[in-house]
Amino acid sequence: MKSKNFRPIILAGGAGKRLWPLSTKEQPKQFISLFGDLSLFDLTLQRINNRDLFKKPIVVTSEEYLSLVEESISKTGVEVERVFLEPESKNTFVASVLPVLAALENGEEERYMVMPSDHYIPYNKSFYEGCSAVRNQFKKDALTLFGIKPNNPSTEYGYISVVPSNNVLKNVKSFTEKPEIEKAKLLIKQPDTLWNSGIFSFEGKWLSKSLKLRFPHMHSVMMDLLPKGELKQLYFYPNKEIFSKVENTSFDKAFVESNEKNLVVALDAGWTDLGSWHSLIKLQKNPEHGLTLYSDGDFPRTEKPWGYFDVLSENEFSKVKILSINPHQMLSMQMHKFRSETWYVIQGNAIVSLDDRTIELSPGQSIVIREKEKHRVQNSGDEVLEILEVQTGSYFGEDDIIRFEDIYGRTDYH
Repeated sequence: MKSKNFRPIILAGGAGKRLWPLSTKEQPKQFISLFGDLSLFDLTLQRINNRDLFKKPIVVTSEEYLSLVEESISKTGVEVERVFLEPESKNTFVASVLPVLAALENGEEERYMVMPSDHYIPYNKSFYEGCSAVRNQFKKDALTLFGIKPNNPSTEYGYISVVPSNNVLKNVKSFTEKPEIEKAKLLIKQPDTLWNSGIFSFEGKWLSKSLKLRFPHMHSVMMDLLPKGELKQLYFYPNKEIFSKVENTSFDKAFVESNEKNLVVALDAGWTDLGSWHSLIKLQKNPEHGLTLYSDGDFPRTEKPWGYFDVLSENEFSKVKILSINPHQMLSMQMHKFRSETWYVIQGNAIVSLDDRTIELSPGQSIVIREKEKHRVQNSGDEVLEILEVQTGSYFGEDDIIRFEDIYGRTDYH
């Protein structure tokens, strides 16, 4: 009897650019040890190491991350079915589809669950319950998405509008790509709206048939990849020349949004994609999760008349701080000769003056301040304003401050 368990496809090729400089091209977000000595990729491998629900996973990553993948496989002890090594980044469409077509060519008919490896899911029991619900009511002629009940008007995620029903698996009505803040505020007021987690399941044979019918050229190019690729033990290397012809597009954009039948199950497992500094700092504040961004105590806290700042990290390329600005206080109007700064609002609402402009920022929003641009930030609210500041440049000393106006009467850099 054919197993009804899912074959996971773990996507691990992303560059994680939004968390720079913590995440780099050489070591992107999914491979950074954020939870003690465990990375998000490690946690993903451990999560699907449940043979009551999952078969051995397939990992799709970049050739340049092979050593990082091997390190995680060795560390976690999780057995892997196959590793597909992409010669260049092509987004999630080919990464989600190519392993399925390869399995079908070998006569393997599977149920798949595709999942990113750079998301955080703390409550495995709830995740397993959601997966069990999908398995027990599996639809062979549909794509089933995992949705998250929104708890704030985030502009970082896509939204799924659902047809109201009492069913566990509900029909999808429509999709909204990452909206502006006002649109997001309207969406979360609707009871049948979910965030799109990027996790989805389907039957391999159905997907292949749909691809051949709807995207015959893309299907043909990927089928050409299989016999001309090279299999070395666990590792499959696609042909570079043919791979370069594959369209660079996301699975959501190319397939899901135009698919005739999409279903969704609501997942309540503490999910976050940790796609911004705002979400990362927010998670670190809850000790339950054990997130260790940087070691405490390496840098002393620096008190200021407007509040204080903590240095999280400093090297020759960058410096990272958290500014804590007390209610109704502001920094001086200033500029820097040797560095630029990116401000990410974590908590509170900021009023930023940048040369002759005034910009209001809420949590999750950011702004770039270039070298020699006059700037200041003000906290006009009744709670502490927290800003994550990422500095880049050639010099990060506190004496690289030229003040033009200061309500505390300071004229030097102190």
